[in-house]
Amino acid sequence: MKIYIAILSILFSIPLSAQEEWELKKDKNDIQVYTKSISSSKIKAYKALMTVKSSLNKVKDVIIDGDQLHVWNYKAIDSKLLKKHSESQYLIWMALDLPWPLRNRDVVVSLHIKRITKNVLRIDMMSASDQYEEQEDYLRITSCEGYWLLEQQGDMVKITHQMHGDPSGNLPNWFVNSTITRAPYYNFLALKEKVE
Repeated sequence: MKIYIAILSILFSIPLSAQEEWELKKDKNDIQVYTKSISSSKIKAYKALMTVKSSLNKVKDVIIDGDQLHVWNYKAIDSKLLKKHSESQYLIWMALDLPWPLRNRDVVVSLHIKRITKNVLRIDMMSASDQYEEQEDYLRITSCEGYWLLEQQGDMVKITHQMHGDPSGNLPNWFVNSTITRAPYYNFLALKEKVE
């Protein structure tokens, strides 16, 4: 049990470190979204939490299904699995619709799945923009990192998603930070519908 607690303590301390505490920004429909400042960036990180009635594998399968990510990700207009390196490593591309006159964005992420215990799974996400050629219609997001932490608790799964990135281009920081709770909240609403 002590090892399990130590592992979880380490998990929650990386990869996004900062001096400030998480601040609850939205608590609605059993979904909590927090933000905090990151010392190395003017863009805030977010962390979203919810618990769903589902199984660990079902939630994981939806999260790593690159061809269907755009169906439930907020403002996503296209997505695809670029490469499945192994059962634990995937390369995914997704395109995002931004309001006019802003240019639409795309992002390439590497997903790495780690089974921590029988009932705990972590999916690390890291920008891999150099792994797929840039698309003419999109401005590439080159900086993002985060993770999904899935914990089976009986017939429920506790989901934690933490992310930090820079949307690239000339987006005002105040604009990005003012909308940072919207995407995880709507992503979680849609994810809940798919897995319950």
